[in-house]
Amino acid sequence: MRDKRERWFYSYLPTNMAGGCFDSLLPVFVVVALAGNVGDVALISVAASAASVPALIFWGRFTDSVKWRKHFIVLGFLGRATAYTIMGASVGIGEFMFANILIALLSAASTPAMSILILEIFAKDKWSEKIGLFNNIAGIGNIGGIALGTLWLAFVPLEPVVALRMLFFACAALAMVGAMVALFLIKEPDEKLSRETFHDHVLQLVRWTQERARYMPTKMYRFFRISHIRELSHRHSTGDSYLSPYLVAVFVYTIGATSFFTIQPVWLLSQVGVDKTSVFFLSFAQALASTLLFKKMGQLSDKGDKPRMLVLAKTVRFGLFSLYVLALPIALWNFQTALIYLIILHIAIGVTWAVIADTHLPIAISAGTHQEKGALAGTFNAVLGVGAIAGGAVAGILALAIGYIPSIILSAFFVVIAAIIIKAVVPKEVKMVPVPETAKV
Repeated sequence: MRDKRERWFYSYLPTNMAGGCFDSLLPVFVVVALAGNVGDVALISVAASAASVPALIFWGRFTDSVKWRKHFIVLGFLGRATAYTIMGASVGIGEFMFANILIALLSAASTPAMSILILEIFAKDKWSEKIGLFNNIAGIGNIGGIALGTLWLAFVPLEPVVALRMLFFACAALAMVGAMVALFLIKEPDEKLSRETFHDHVLQLVRWTQERARYMPTKMYRFFRISHIRELSHRHSTGDSYLSPYLVAVFVYTIGATSFFTIQPVWLLSQVGVDKTSVFFLSFAQALASTLLFKKMGQLSDKGDKPRMLVLAKTVRFGLFSLYVLALPIALWNFQTALIYLIILHIAIGVTWAVIADTHLPIAISAGTHQEKGALAGTFNAVLGVGAIAGGAVAGILALAIGYIPSIILSAFFVVIAAIIIKAVVPKEVKMVPVPETAKV
């Protein structure tokens, strides 16, 4: 019989459905409804990402200070609902950007509170099990949201722009449902804990299975303090540590991946002629592939060589990103063949993400001692956040300056450069930090 204390997890099912749908809806809405371009998409993403960094730090410290959990989770959900509503009613890039900054600022309230609430409610020996269950529910919500967007745009009998606006309102309704469920089901625990004490288990909450969400501003979660950099730079200043060059590789990779995923949907819509429904379906195929294979790839990498698998996955990604540009000439020859080609590529990209998501963080935290895990994880996620901001800016500048296809190729080269750095600096004999199976969605 299910523990009643788990029931609030299901508030994240409708909320993450809204979030999963939003991730794919953002570039489609900018291009189709607002007549924007890749520069607008990049600018919006960069602005929201930049706003999310101080917001997450602020809300994390605030929730630790006042020891409230329920209030911040509900506030975060209501913030999403409000922002989605404004987005659906937006008639210009400025309004839409304001709404994206708003969602970055307000939705960040729920993330730190959610992570520590799981640890406060359940006994320590149940943490991994409950975090695994939470991740499963959140992952199902993300996939369900992309599926909802695909079916909505395919079958709802409305004009294209109206359908997109109504989809935003549907996302707002889902977030509101999540807020109501959280309001009624979350009970404040009697014992309050500090996030900084429980890095080993909280880290499992950032093992995202749906890649596009991993780079979106509302999902960037980091346990980061300036003291982490000082601590690590002091302890890892010697030449025998791979931490610094590895973080450089993570930064370079994140620039490439973010740049690619910023440019890709706009290019498909404006240059290849792919319709909005197909853009959603491609995201769904990619997310489904990574979700279904995430646990299997995790088991495989646990038995093998994680650095080698990470290098292989990024090298394959270089090839997949480079091959992506062939969709245009194939579409000019036969459009249906181009769609099949794109589906195959997105499934393959999803498979590589299943490997990258399982290996990226463990290699980082294995660079130090057990006592350094918190600082390592915080710094790693801060590098991801800064890389995502830089990647969004690079995407907009490159695409506007040299065009879509050269920009996609350059994004691919960022990825392979990261793979080369990792191959050169991370030793094969590095001892991996074990991650419980229940944490692998």
